[in-house]
Amino acid sequence: MRHGTMAVVLAFFVCASGVQALDKEFKPAPAFDSVLVAPPDQGKVKPIKKAETPVKIAVIGMENSPFWLPVKEGALQAKKTLEPFNCTVDWIVPAGEQHTADFYGVAIDACVAQHYDAIATIAGDSGIVEYINNAVDSGIPVATFNVETTTPNKRLFFVGADLYLQGRTAGEYMAKLLEGKKNAKIAVQTGFFSVEGLEQRRLGFEESLAELLPDAQIVSRVETLDRNDVAYSQAQDFLTAHPDLDALFVASNGAAGSARAFEEAGVAGTVKIVGYDFMDEVMEHVATGAISGTIGQGPFSQGHDPAIRLFNYIVADEVPPAARLFNEMPFVTKENYQQYWTPLGGE
Repeated sequence: MRHGTMAVVLAFFVCASGVQALDKEFKPAPAFDSVLVAPPDQGKVKPIKKAETPVKIAVIGMENSPFWLPVKEGALQAKKTLEPFNCTVDWIVPAGEQHTADFYGVAIDACVAQHYDAIATIAGDSGIVEYINNAVDSGIPVATFNVETTTPNKRLFFVGADLYLQGRTAGEYMAKLLEGKKNAKIAVQTGFFSVEGLEQRRLGFEESLAELLPDAQIVSRVETLDRNDVAYSQAQDFLTAHPDLDALFVASNGAAGSARAFEEAGVAGTVKIVGYDFMDEVMEHVATGAISGTIGQGPFSQGHDPAIRLFNYIVADEVPPAARLFNEMPFVTKENYQQYWTPLGGE
């Protein structure tokens, strides 16, 4: 096989070429809905044995927010770990800043054309199913990470959070924060309504809240496009339209931008915010109480584990223990943030 480049990528690491699918039959994938919560080797999966022929694996991710830095770090660590085992890992960023099949389908097809031996990808909507199935039918195992469609497909496994449960957890905590508040007014921000995983978070939140705080009102639902500047402006608009706003749920990136807007308006901590992830910009606001709570999802393992598990599947016939490998989801507040984050400039 010859070396090649991909026109659709914005960033990649040049790799040695492999032999597509290694011309072998693979063991069947686990049942699509099978689940293992917090695998004991989460973030620490090891390769089993050296490949007899070169293997190359694509990890198709994003870089549109700080959240993706540890995901990329995980993929690069997998690359370093697998190099002595005759395998290279490429971190690939498609054109565009959405999780949808419009961008990721093109990237998957390009990886098939480039004869990758395995592919790990975000699977934001059901449109990705055709591309995943085509890759698998071509003899290339596919794993998904971070978000995935609930539409059944031929992917081998998923690594990430139980997004619906994350939403319900946020709803339960919000109900506690607003306990005793009559007709509480709550705004909702998500990254993209088109991303099924984020919709699972939003639905989990709203369904949990409706059960526990039935008189609460969702006064607005908007997309941040995963941008803090957009979230900042939206938060200002929320306060203008609803001066008596009680809380904000942020299903994706944007909590830091909204917290800044609330700080400037003098309502930080009074208007509760519950969101996700442990980026510095988020944790700084958790430490001050401007963000009431944030929920983690193991981003390093999302970039790291799919590549290693795919390698072991190809080279050692090791089938993952379940099709949905759900990461731990620690809940962080002002009271416990120091267990998970050190302030910038701190020791």
